[in-house]
Amino acid sequence: MLNLSIIAPIFGQDYQDNTVKDDIRHKISLRHDNDFLTFSDRYYTSGLFLSYNRLLDNVVFKSGQEQISIALVQQIYTPSKGNTTNLAEMDRPYAGYIEVNTGWSYVKDNYRFETNFILGLVGKVSGSGDFHRWYHNALAIPKPPTWAHELANKVHTNLYASYTHEWQLSPNNFSVYLGLRSKLALGTKDIYAQPEFIAHFGRRQAMASSMAYNGIGSTEMEVFFTLHMGYRFVAHNALLEGHVFADNSVFLVSSGNRFFYGGFDVKHHSGKNDYWLGYRFNTAETMQTKLHKYLILSYARSF
Repeated sequence: MLNLSIIAPIFGQDYQDNTVKDDIRHKISLRHDNDFLTFSDRYYTSGLFLSYNRLLDNVVFKSGQEQISIALVQQIYTPSKGNTTNLAEMDRPYAGYIEVNTGWSYVKDNYRFETNFILGLVGKVSGSGDFHRWYHNALAIPKPPTWAHELANKVHTNLYASYTHEWQLSPNNFSVYLGLRSKLALGTKDIYAQPEFIAHFGRRQAMASSMAYNGIGSTEMEVFFTLHMGYRFVAHNALLEGHVFADNSVFLVSSGNRFFYGGFDVKHHSGKNDYWLGYRFNTAETMQTKLHKYLILSYARSF
């Protein structure tokens, strides 16, 4: 028999935002994306993110909550047949990418605005190919990637902006939030527009405090499940097509002009700790590639 005394402390009381601590203003997070546990090893195959966020004292606006962030990011993209050097057998180029991502966000009531600026490097200079080969060798994974015809070395800058608005449909015994997010990207790496639908189910805090939106300052427990569905309209993807101005890479492919993506998250916030397990998929990004899926594992600590 299900023991309701276990569930009651989690879902059995309405949220009261009375555990926000003024001395908790920072957060460090580590995230890893990988498709290995989805029995795949292709396309976006690995991502590493080390991030720092800091709560601000209303620098731009007099009310609401502002944050700044900085993150170091490494991402690895491979063709579906990674052990070949034959261009005719490749459905996309190898792309190793690293970036420094800086951001600012603002939350008030039930809406959130975020902007990010990135400076990145693609190509052998990123070191991602060497890291990927070392990783495969260390784990004795058969058929190591060749990294043949990798994208040429290039520097990228990009600006991203997003706006999210959400509605709470039920209170926090087992709350339901529905949200809409619009995102735009403009720069040498990405040019796209992206509408997204988001649904949260479970015990969750208000937008400014919830780990759903990387909130800082609360020790109130959260346990919730999130669904994502979105559509990306693509004008340029430099990790497939090369630099938007000029590129001398040996092998490039044309990006599709749209694709669908989705997934889910299970998130738990306890005290100063954030735990996140996620699953993502997207339909083919080019005429040659196929559907792809990967997992997200993340831990964050506030202080």
